[in-house]
Amino acid sequence: MTLALRKQINWPCELSERTKAEIMDIAVDDQGIEKYSNLLADDSERGYFYCIDGLGTFATTSADNRPLASFIFGKEMWVGAVAVEIFPKISLYTNELEPINSLFFPKCELTELANINPEIYKFIYSIMRRNTPKLVQGMHLSFYGIEERIIHFLLELVRAKRMIDLPVIELKITQQQLSEIANVSRPRVNEVLNKLAEDGYIDLVRGKMIILDYTRLSELLALRVTM
Repeated sequence: MTLALRKQINWPCELSERTKAEIMDIAVDDQGIEKYSNLLADDSERGYFYCIDGLGTFATTSADNRPLASFIFGKEMWVGAVAVEIFPKISLYTNELEPINSLFFPKCELTELANINPEIYKFIYSIMRRNTPKLVQGMHLSFYGIEERIIHFLLELVRAKRMIDLPVIELKITQQQLSEIANVSRPRVNEVLNKLAEDGYIDLVRGKMIILDYTRLSELLALRVTM
């Protein structure tokens, strides 16, 4: 990979230029979300991702194949904390909300690299530090009500798209997609969204949702949920 691309990466921690170059040497261009479903596959298929652009989610599934707590990721985010653990092989439910373009770093090759360059462990640990709170939050939300979960995932989508500071935030997402992300039936999603619209937090337009006041919506969730 070129030096110019290396400098465009939002690295998860401070690393030497040598380590950055070694990591980029094993990078593989990846389009779409299909490969993300292998995060808990065999070690030969696992790895770490850097999302160059796009928006997606992945989640473990219940016994009846319904998605559970979703992890939302977007532009300039590192994904793969679960790849370092020794989990049984599990299929992940994935959802590509916007076209995804990523770099993939195979776990096996990073492990080999770590044997000669210990700074790789710092790199992997930093990805875990960024990912784990989001994973825990998703699981923690399962103890709360449907409205809290939907608000949480709306806010996560805004953060993943780096739109927090915009006065009006437009999310191109359908109610069906939000239903799958939050693991809530579509009628209940519709019910919650209509209530949020009535209270002036959001505006509903076909095929998208407009967040009218991100700060106010965040404060509403903070009053109800202890993270």
